[in-house]
Amino acid sequence: MDSSLDRSMSVPRQVSPASLRGVLVLSLLLLASACATVTPPRTAQTAQCRTFFTQIDSAVAKAGVSDGGAARVPGYPYLRADRVLASFADDSLTAEGFGAWVERMRQLDLAARRSELRNLDAGSADAQWQRAEQCGRTLRSLELTDDAARSALRDHVRVRDDYSLAARGFGLYPLAVPFLNLGIKGYHREVRADYARPLAQLDSPGPLLRWTPAPPTSEIAALPTVPLARDALGVPLLSDAQWAALGARYAPQWWIETGGDYDRPGAPVLGADGTPSVDPAEPVVYTLHEFTRFGDQVLPVLVYVIWFSERPSQKAIDSYAGALDGLVWRVVLDPQLQPLVYDTIHPCGCYRYTFPVQALTQILRGGFWQEPVLFPQGEVPADAVALRIQSETHYLRRVVAPALATGDVHHYTLRPYADLLSLPAADGARRSLFDTDGIVAGTQRGERWWLWITGVPDPGAMRQWGRHATSFVGRSHFDDARFLEQNFSVPDWAKTP
Repeated sequence: MDSSLDRSMSVPRQVSPASLRGVLVLSLLLLASACATVTPPRTAQTAQCRTFFTQIDSAVAKAGVSDGGAARVPGYPYLRADRVLASFADDSLTAEGFGAWVERMRQLDLAARRSELRNLDAGSADAQWQRAEQCGRTLRSLELTDDAARSALRDHVRVRDDYSLAARGFGLYPLAVPFLNLGIKGYHREVRADYARPLAQLDSPGPLLRWTPAPPTSEIAALPTVPLARDALGVPLLSDAQWAALGARYAPQWWIETGGDYDRPGAPVLGADGTPSVDPAEPVVYTLHEFTRFGDQVLPVLVYVIWFSERPSQKAIDSYAGALDGLVWRVVLDPQLQPLVYDTIHPCGCYRYTFPVQALTQILRGGFWQEPVLFPQGEVPADAVALRIQSETHYLRRVVAPALATGDVHHYTLRPYADLLSLPAADGARRSLFDTDGIVAGTQRGERWWLWITGVPDPGAMRQWGRHATSFVGRSHFDDARFLEQNFSVPDWAKTP
């Protein structure tokens, strides 16, 4: 999504009637959990667990700490789905495959609840999470036992896209598309021209600094062997230690033009008024792992997110400037755990570039009604990479071998992306960096005043993983389950023999 087109709530610490009621509700829930030592009849067991989920979800919603990432499955409070998991809803699954699918949605719900409960009340979070885990297992085993129940679940697993039809309607979107396309084409020409310049001619307003992963403080697990074991869905089975080993193996070097503190990476923090900023004293890169689908294969995906304090104003009125900026770097691995495709966006969903690593046949997608993906560079390294980042705008200017990067070396540490979902707030409570819609409050850009007609909510603002709309013309999301097939022909190795 090319922004060049002109381009929380915390839990109170003071005792109040509302907080006392909240503590009472949580205490009663804990008591109910402790007293459930006698197995009730099946109907009573499901009713008890559903009451628990209703109460805890109500408390989370009232406190404004609902996670805005994965989508809840209506009618199934113990399940959530992302776009990859939702893509299996219409597949023909074996009984084992259906069970694996449900379990993955249950684990996604538990991951979201961990931060929600911590932000609601850190003191009771662990006990409540254990109760959610227990009740999720109970409901899964008792409610999805026949074909009718399984069919009903399939009908409810959908992830809504991040576009507003109403905004497009009110904004007379069809009339705006020709002008949006002109802006997109102009921006693509600018990027291609910059990438056509010799590397040595790229300018920098200050020193070039190289940020490399810090040496590990403990032994890193061995990389997994191939072929990978897979579950009944075909999803690779990797332990946390193996994911960490892969994450360390393919962590990029950030080669940053440094013109000011706004070009120094750091850890997002919440100010006294809830305004986000970045602490450069903690240079970190946040990581998460995902999957994507390519033909009949489910492929592992590594995601790296770097944050900067701001995109500073470059002129008197700069509609793209604002608090927080960053870059999202994704590495799609093939079945042999070698890089297949790199791609990137900014945390706003803007500036999407794709870099095929292996030989793939590109599909010339795009046209009047669909914004094309930009392929700005030909060959890219197939192993370790250094990413040349422009000062101020934080545009990605080149993907090169680390040996080509120059400048002083600094180190960053890798942290789980989930850390961003529960940060300490000034009043002693905890809250997510993202609001319940997956947007970082306080990072709005001036471009929103005219780009709202594209249907993208709050265009230019920083977003949570899973909420990145990437096109102003047409529709696309960074985590679309079949994004590879939107841009490349499926090779023979990704097809079932």
